[in-house]
Amino acid sequence: MGYIMKKLSMIFLVLLMINVNCQKSKVASKPPMGWNSYTGYSIEITQSELIKNIDAISEKLQPYGYKYVTVDNGWFLDKPADEGGQVIIDEYGRPESSPYFFPDGLQYVIDYAHKKGLKFGIWLIRGVDRKAVAKNLPIKGTQYRLQDIVDKQDTCYWNDYNYGVDMSKPGAQQFYNNMIQKYAEWGVDFIKYDDIVPHPDEIKAVARAIDNCDRDIVMSISPGDYIDKEDVDVYKKANMVRITHDIWDNKRSLESTFQRWEMMQDYNGARHNSWIDLDMICFGHLYVVRNGGFQCKFSQDQQRTFMLQRALAASPLIAGGVMYSMDDFSLSLLTHPDIIECNQNGKIGQLVSRENKIDVWKTEDRDQKNTGWIGVFNRNGQKEQTIELNNDELGLARNSDYKFIDLWNNETLKANKQLKLTINPDGCYFIKYKVR
Repeated sequence: MGYIMKKLSMIFLVLLMINVNCQKSKVASKPPMGWNSYTGYSIEITQSELIKNIDAISEKLQPYGYKYVTVDNGWFLDKPADEGGQVIIDEYGRPESSPYFFPDGLQYVIDYAHKKGLKFGIWLIRGVDRKAVAKNLPIKGTQYRLQDIVDKQDTCYWNDYNYGVDMSKPGAQQFYNNMIQKYAEWGVDFIKYDDIVPHPDEIKAVARAIDNCDRDIVMSISPGDYIDKEDVDVYKKANMVRITHDIWDNKRSLESTFQRWEMMQDYNGARHNSWIDLDMICFGHLYVVRNGGFQCKFSQDQQRTFMLQRALAASPLIAGGVMYSMDDFSLSLLTHPDIIECNQNGKIGQLVSRENKIDVWKTEDRDQKNTGWIGVFNRNGQKEQTIELNNDELGLARNSDYKFIDLWNNETLKANKQLKLTINPDGCYFIKYKVR
């Protein structure tokens, strides 16, 4: 009888583990869609502004599938950074909500978002707060202290909050487990972990902590400047993998996005719910906390190119800017049904051909053969270009007859063995193809 009970217990444990894995596997089964506070507010968003944006997201974006609202860096500072703001920490060295920016507490805002049917995210940076290390605070649930696990030589060159963690030290994994569990208990659904892409051991530690917590949490890692193709198996443990530097409303960002997308176009993370991340969508009113900010400097053609890159690359669609004042054209791109359909198709587009600063990228429909989307980009920012493309140059079967639909204008394109297109500087065609 004891043997049978032992066997039954083992079977129950296996089934429980399978169920947990099944639940986890549902997280980010398609590229996540949402909004992040950084491009609009830098590291100084207030409770009232965050709530106004939550209301706008609920009204304007949620019906189209956007559901994550993320507060970026600064939610834990006791005052603005340029006034000497310091990270507020708890008794175990973990960031706490700032009463300066969130007088009712971040928990209030998290609950508010959840009542709207949205999910809530926070920004963290890898490692241990330096003040907590100086105080040598304990690691909850262990005999160890923070000085036992840190590497003081391992620091972030652009942020001075933390020291890195030496994951070979006892107590290191428990530190990350405690960190994630704290915010899981708050109801956090999304964590953007910064300065972690170059540190695969800490990526694995955070992923383990999320797997072990009692909540489904999307894991986003950044920055993308240090992507190393040798670490792709580690990156697959995250749901969003930044592959670019910080992206803004300029030509350099458009060009570097093409370059990084090309470098990672063979990333097969989709089977692990892991998506290459081309960074936030910097439309609308930006950086409002700096002398009133500025409006997105992209032309409308550049905005179309920006969105089509993310659609074809299956990059998470994370809006930025001030959502409640977003202009109609930008909003039309964020909610464009074909952009969203292509993006949520969940296949990374491939570079098909390139000549004279004309790029052709193709994303196949994962459910229908001989169907998909093509982006034809004029990467020349100075002049309009007229081109003719045959099936080979479009990445299609040479002897097949295709129907081409211009999705910007919702009209069928004429094609007689050649597709003739005139494209504005930094503009693009967004085409749906299917065999006749």
